[in-house]
Amino acid sequence: MLPFFTDPYPNELIYSAISRYHFYNGNVNFVDTLEELFDSRTVIPNIEFGSQLSKLVQNLGPGYSIEKIISDNTIYPFFAPFLTKERQQKVDLSQYFGHQ
Repeated sequence: MLPFFTDPYPNELIYSAISRYHFYNGNVNFVDTLEELFDSRTVIPNIEFGSQLSKLVQNLGPGYSIEKIISDNTIYPFFAPFLTKERQQKVDLSQYFGHQ
């Protein structure tokens, strides 16, 4: 678990909160930040929807949940009504929970 994280502001994208964490943590290379947050140097955070949120939440600790991040810090709630139920389920599983 990380010693600190820059809590997302209301309606702030998780990508932006990750960028602030990178700045305040003093990492020079963004890959180091990815390693700290996602345990991977090759993960690519998705700007709109986030990605690998299960690993991120695991590293952030009990004060965070995938559902809260999705609903409060991604554009998914605005985008979902335009998707079929089948596509919503695929996006939910592949983008957020790390399943293929």
